[in-house]
Amino acid sequence: MLHVLKQWAARALSLCVIGPAAAWVAHRVLAADGTHQTTLLTGDSLTTGLSSLVGVALLVLLTGVIVARLVDRREGLLNMAFVLGWVAWTSGQLGEVFRVRPDTGTLVMLAAEGLLLTGAVLLAGVLMTDPQRGGRMGQPDDVSRFDLPLLFSSLTSKPGLAAMLAGIVGAAAVAMLFGQSDLPGQSVGVGFGAGILGGVAGAMAAGSMRGGDEELVATPYAPIMLGVMLCAVIAPLLGIVRPGAGDLAGLVVRGDLPGYLIVSPSAWVICALLGVPVGHSWVEHSAAQANATTPAMA
Repeated sequence: MLHVLKQWAARALSLCVIGPAAAWVAHRVLAADGTHQTTLLTGDSLTTGLSSLVGVALLVLLTGVIVARLVDRREGLLNMAFVLGWVAWTSGQLGEVFRVRPDTGTLVMLAAEGLLLTGAVLLAGVLMTDPQRGGRMGQPDDVSRFDLPLLFSSLTSKPGLAAMLAGIVGAAAVAMLFGQSDLPGQSVGVGFGAGILGGVAGAMAAGSMRGGDEELVATPYAPIMLGVMLCAVIAPLLGIVRPGAGDLAGLVVRGDLPGYLIVSPSAWVICALLGVPVGHSWVEHSAAQANATTPAMA
């Protein structure tokens, strides 16, 4: 009962107090035309943008670490998503960002923003990881571990690399196919779907690369989440090549921005935190059911 109360208290604080505070910090950034149609690093002042990004990253990091220590790591990841979700929901439309500054520098700054937010989440994951916590809470905690040894071992193994690459491809495919509008709500919604498919694709790819007894080992979140979050870096850099900065303004006017350029960096990151566990759980639950049914049939 106490565990449940702590969960809901943490969610209430993240959604009603810390999230709005993070959005207020991000709202300090102004576009060149004086509006708030901007993201953290695409505003008129790089100094203000960097200070706002550091403030948001600290709020996200502290929320994740504190909640993970008081409740558990999965709850920490969820609450980080709630806090950063306020930033994504209240940020400017990427179409308006490109309309004001349709140049390569804007795409580079979006990629840098995605990289810094991804780094902040990875640092939070490392700091919130207590290898003994899951055992005490009765959870299969290896799945939610985000410590450096696990991340390194995942990225140097075939299942881990397959999970990360499949997460990138799955998330990018959803964004390209379903990204139609750059409204913040649409951006977050498309990103959430991208995170779910990334979780499904990553868990399936990792499972297919294992053999024998390894098939029963659950795939960690870390490499899949990292892959989906890296889309926040890859998508803007891809935009430099296709459609290219010179075509951005025209595409915005015609409403033809490619789907991977309508998801903001913060939306990519929160949807990795929210969507990947959903898609991951579908695959792992189906695999567990199949393994439980096979002996009975035999």
